[in-house]
Amino acid sequence: MSAYGAGKAGDTDFRRKWDRSEYAERARAREERDRLNEKNEDRKRRGLPAIKPKNEQDDQQPKELMKMRENKIQLDANLGKIQVVQGGATGEASRQPGFYCKACNIVVKDSVNYLDHINGRKHQQAVGVQLKVERASVDSVKDRLALLKRKKEAPEEEEYGKRETVCYLFIT
Repeated sequence: MSAYGAGKAGDTDFRRKWDRSEYAERARAREERDRLNEKNEDRKRRGLPAIKPKNEQDDQQPKELMKMRENKIQLDANLGKIQVVQGGATGEASRQPGFYCKACNIVVKDSVNYLDHINGRKHQQAVGVQLKVERASVDSVKDRLALLKRKKEAPEEEEYGKRETVCYLFIT
C-alpha cells in the first residue's frame, strides 16, 4: 500500500501526467498571440489601428441574418417637451440624459446619432445580428409585390371613413 492511495503503486505514480495534446494547443495559441502582437506593433509603427483578436465564443453563437425592422422607433413622441430623465439601469452612462442603449451601455445625445448607432456595425454585433442580408425567395418577393399592389389599388381611408380636403386661401 502506498502513502498516496490504495492499489498498485509505482515509483512515479505521484508525478503529474502530462497531456501532450493540451500543451500543443496552448503552444499553438501562444504562437498565434505572439504573431498577432508582432503584426499590431508593425501596424502601430505605420500609424494603423491594431487588429483585434477573434473571440471564439462569438463564432459559436448562432446569429440571425439582418432583416427589416418590424417595429417603428418613436423618436418624435416627446418632441418639444421638457422632462427630467432618470435612468433605470445601473452605471454612470444610464444616468445621463439622452438615448441609452442597453446592449452597448452608451448614451447618445440626439436622435440622428441614435439611429446611426442602432443601424451601425457595433450595435448589430452586440445584439447578435450578422451584417449579411437575408436572401429573399421568389415566393416572398411575389407575396410582397402582391401586397404592394393591393395597397395601391385600395388605399386605406382616413379616420371616420372619409377623407378631408384642405383648401388654403391666399389673400393678397
